[in-house]
Amino acid sequence: MTRLVVFDVDSTLLALESLDFAVELALEDAGDGDERARELADITARGMAGELDFRRSLEARIALARLTREQVNAASKALRGQATPGIEDLLEKLRARGRDVYAVSGGFSDLVEPALMDLGFSPGEIRANRFVYEDDVVTGFDTANPLSRNGGKAHVVSTLKTLTGREVAIMVGDGITDYEAFANGAADAFIGFGGVVVREAVKSRAPVFADTVTELSRQLLG
Repeated sequence: MTRLVVFDVDSTLLALESLDFAVELALEDAGDGDERARELADITARGMAGELDFRRSLEARIALARLTREQVNAASKALRGQATPGIEDLLEKLRARGRDVYAVSGGFSDLVEPALMDLGFSPGEIRANRFVYEDDVVTGFDTANPLSRNGGKAHVVSTLKTLTGREVAIMVGDGITDYEAFANGAADAFIGFGGVVVREAVKSRAPVFADTVTELSRQLLG
């Protein structure tokens, strides 16, 4: 049976958190850069562990970031080449076996799309949030996008199953929002991924957990 495989992006396909990376890059010369970067990383970790409502986490991170369009463009270029080691080979093998492979992110397409296209994803195979700009400064995000709220990945996975006609969907990711896609019944299987960071809230719930890309490959290809 040909399956749909849906990958999270930050700390799964990419070996970092893209928004945190963009802010750290933008704050290199700022006087309060280190403090803001630490605060941002804390908010991200709490959101991924399910300790903070995802939309509130997103709002807090955007307010803290204060990114300009120029900084977003610079970060999107710097994110190219930041793929998790071994993931490109896994994606190639999945596609060779006829799997439908999609990238679904609670992050922002403005940042990650070029890096994902380097991994073989077409724009139509990428689902992510989008920044809202005012005078070339990021002031928010598209709140109509289901990925901007808790349960959004479940909604997107259900939509992708209908779009592709696949009866079985596997969700792969490191965060609690990835697990929710399985817990809510949209994904038929879930593989927690800890090859970049291990989130105990996910590891303790995941029916299958892969600590490395090698183990992830065994689960998906074996």
